Amino acid sequence: MFRKMIEEGYLNIHKLILKEQTKLGLQSDEVVLLSALATLIEKKKNTVSITSLSKTLNLSVSKTGELFTEMIQKGYLNTELELKSDGKEKEVFSLDPLFEKIKAIFETEINQQKEIKQDSDIVYVIQAIEKAFDRALSSFDLEMIKEWFTESFTRAQIENAIAVALNHHKKTVSYLDRVLRSDDLQPTQLDDKKKAAIDKLMRGIK
Repeated sequence: MFRKMIEEGYLNIHKLILKEQTKLGLQSDEVVLLSALATLIEKKKNTVSITSLSKTLNLSVSKTGELFTEMIQKGYLNTELELKSDGKEKEVFSLDPLFEKIKAIFETEINQQKEIKQDSDIVYVIQAIEKAFDRALSSFDLEMIKEWFTESFTRAQIENAIAVALNHHKKTVSYLDRVLRSDDLQPTQLDDKKKAAIDKLMRGIK
């Protein structure tokens, strides 16, 4: 899907390479080479002439060939032999390894943003409950709240549960827990890494 979005022009690979140059660990000549190859991909071409490429990079043919080989060795592109209609073979290249590296950067950034938002939601929920119940929460209460986020209950669900509790004049976290679990749609479990991150934040709040 990521490759398809690039090939169809929904993502500008040239801007992505420049933007993530540092995270990708690329030098200036490597950026130019990958960008030149990306241009060929956009034109639906998967073959390259080292001689033509050397003119784009303003490097010698031998230096360009070395740089191309280094990019393969470093895992930014790969090549393979493809059978032509006349029965002969031709060498084609692919930027799939580069696309995977950029995709991994995106996924890391998205996960980091999710963790930041969840940390913020936990603090918000604790403060909201303390304000609604007009008291500080106990360690037991905090453990129960931690469990809600471990099980992926959302901030909106918890806010709704607070409203239900106040409407019934029930000001306990245990009652909130019963309200949340009364829904037929049970939340999914998170992985151990996520649980550990939530545990760390909760210890800091205590």
